[in-house]
Amino acid sequence: MTLHDKSIAVLPFVNMSPDADNEYFSDGMTEEIINALTAIKHLKVTARTSSFAFKGRATDVRSIGKQLGVITVLEGSVRKAGNRVRVTAQLVRTDDGFQLWSRSFDRDLEDIFAVQDEISLSIADQIRENFGHLEFQDQLIQVPNVSVSVYERYLEGRSFLHRFNTLDVQRGLSILEELTRTSPDFALAKVGVQYAYNIMAAAGLMPAGESLAKGKPFLDEALAIDEKLPECHHSLGWHSLNQDWDFIQAVHHLKRAIELRPGYADAYQKLFITLALEGKLKEAHKHIETALQLDPLAPLNNYFISYSYYLTQEFELSNKHFEYTFELEPSFMVGYSIYGLSLVLQDRPSYLLERAKAIAHIDGSEVEQLIMSTLAWSKIGDVQEAEVGISQLESQLKGVGRERVRFFLIYIESILGRVDKALHHVEQGVQFREPLMTLLKVDPLLKTTALVAERKYQELLKTIYLKSDTQESTIENQESGPFTQAETVHFTQRLERLMQNDKPYLNPSLSLRILAEALELHPNKLSWLINESIGQNFNTYVNAFRLDAFKTLALDPGNRHLTLLGLAYDSGFNSKTVFNSYFKKVEGMTPRAWLKQKLQ
Repeated sequence: MTLHDKSIAVLPFVNMSPDADNEYFSDGMTEEIINALTAIKHLKVTARTSSFAFKGRATDVRSIGKQLGVITVLEGSVRKAGNRVRVTAQLVRTDDGFQLWSRSFDRDLEDIFAVQDEISLSIADQIRENFGHLEFQDQLIQVPNVSVSVYERYLEGRSFLHRFNTLDVQRGLSILEELTRTSPDFALAKVGVQYAYNIMAAAGLMPAGESLAKGKPFLDEALAIDEKLPECHHSLGWHSLNQDWDFIQAVHHLKRAIELRPGYADAYQKLFITLALEGKLKEAHKHIETALQLDPLAPLNNYFISYSYYLTQEFELSNKHFEYTFELEPSFMVGYSIYGLSLVLQDRPSYLLERAKAIAHIDGSEVEQLIMSTLAWSKIGDVQEAEVGISQLESQLKGVGRERVRFFLIYIESILGRVDKALHHVEQGVQFREPLMTLLKVDPLLKTTALVAERKYQELLKTIYLKSDTQESTIENQESGPFTQAETVHFTQRLERLMQNDKPYLNPSLSLRILAEALELHPNKLSWLINESIGQNFNTYVNAFRLDAFKTLALDPGNRHLTLLGLAYDSGFNSKTVFNSYFKKVEGMTPRAWLKQKLQ
């Protein structure tokens, strides 16, 4: 990774206190310095997840710099004993290991906020002096309106949340809820409560709708206390998207969070998903790229960039990041079944079955394996096997994971062509305002099924997108475009039938104009249909059919005497370079390697 000139990773400060349980304090010190530095515009600050990946590891700073793309690293230690605290810190260049700055602080515990601020300002000064202009305020640490003892208790509660297991999250939630009662004006504690409920939903311990409803009052109170708290706007943005389906307010709050904290990786991440679900894929992708630069080792960022590439059907990049996500965190359950959708769209159900079996057996893995295998059997067309999976999944619809199960049943039934059953699940999801329903509209796999042509389905989508810029821009696009919505569906279906039945793609000289003439459409209208409605350019669209034709020919024993290039030409490709590059982009390997794998 390229080293950014004005960049830093703050590694977890080592706990040197006599009491090992004081580690939450040294971790809290690290987080506060990270948060302070992220308020500086144009300074790249590695987010907590990636910096804490090196906790307890003796890793050379040069290696850390390369992995995180930063030119400096801050290391330090904290020793807390009674009412005294000793902090040591040193700033090191990652390109040559040169120490730019070091200092020790021996202070009363009551001065801890001043120490944090002094360290943050010193670091910002050093980076500005060594690597270029930065502007920042005279004070970077905002002193909370509570005593140090209350603040310590808050750090302890927050530390439990970061462990992401049921017992510790519940312990952390209990501490933070207690603080909201004893210190009602402590906004960060209220945000922490809401964050805890989010974690419980993500872990499947509580339905998403219930967790959002429980956390929202704490969020409103925190905002009333401090409107300039970035964490408030970040959480409000996520709530607006998932609970209110208010895309406009979600974007407003997330952009406000970034305005208040320019290096807020999680806010960029949430802004990506909000804009992507509105169909603003190019703008959205820029934000997830920023989030990934700030937090490159976070599984969630790698998952979301995988999802971004899936939406644009850039499968080589999508597959790469999906696999890296699971390499970072094999237990990242929420990502496996979305990867499954991508593999179905790539027509790789056999690999999907293999990938499902390879998931480690931990909490939640059985459901993911069931979803993935049922998706695969549905794509293969083995209705009997698919029915077994569907029956088991339907039995989960009364449990805490019902929202996730219902979401994937929509895809399974759609792949099988059972539109009525798929529509039933969509109706249920909309009725209960399940957050995952917001993913349906932009999903490229669903666009290949008959579900999208159903008027009822389109009406349900409108319900989801009532508070969205997309609805307004979509109406404008339809008015300025060549087709009404009904005509768009009609001509998309006509085009699909033509490609399947007449196979015009076998003509190596096929052009947009030739295809338009076959459809009795003006080329401008066909171009709009393929690019704006289907979401692909002409060559990508046609070459997908050619690639499927090639695979069929290559696997036919009667064609063993023919060269792969000859089969490619018979499938409609007119260039060896185009064929090879397109094949490798989609499959991630050469045609020969693919065939060898299939014939083993």
